[in-house]
Amino acid sequence: MKKGIVTALLLPVLSLAGLSFNAQATERMYGLATVGYTDAEFGDTENKGVAYSLALGHQFSSKWYVEAGYQNLLDEEGDTDALKAQGLYLAVLGKAGGRTGELYYKLGVMNVDVQGLQSIETGSCQVSDIDSIPEGFCAYDDGIIAGMAGLGFDYHVGLNSMLRMEALYVRGQDDFAATVLNLGFRYNFN
Repeated sequence: MKKGIVTALLLPVLSLAGLSFNAQATERMYGLATVGYTDAEFGDTENKGVAYSLALGHQFSSKWYVEAGYQNLLDEEGDTDALKAQGLYLAVLGKAGGRTGELYYKLGVMNVDVQGLQSIETGSCQVSDIDSIPEGFCAYDDGIIAGMAGLGFDYHVGLNSMLRMEALYVRGQDDFAATVLNLGFRYNFN
């Protein structure tokens, strides 16, 4: 009998606490979608193309954010200059806010998956599908760790929405480098 009364009293309290926790969990979070232009190089291969990203961020201090997301740096195909680069990243953003928006810098790390073609003369390689690869080239698929540094501005366009303009530089193992210019939309969940 006592367990039933205690359960009946605790159930509404725990339910309200759960609802309150869920509302507070998204209070300082935001979602982000960007599209941009990338100039990337890896080894002997250079390519340019469209980039996009999706991310979630959380403001953990009045001047600091943490952001985690997916960045497609490049997805360009060609005969000998094919290069695809994409990966997950984790970054810290420091901000200076004002009435019109927030100026920020971004520092982070990215796990980049790079795929493309390289000349056989530059090293040994294992060819998996010889029919689709031009003669004298072989395919590679490398996972590398890269550092990120960026500068941007989030411009207020509504109560919870912002327009993001960003320049990002990514540099990693095996001479991987990418410069990205992004334009995107940020939505604050609060």
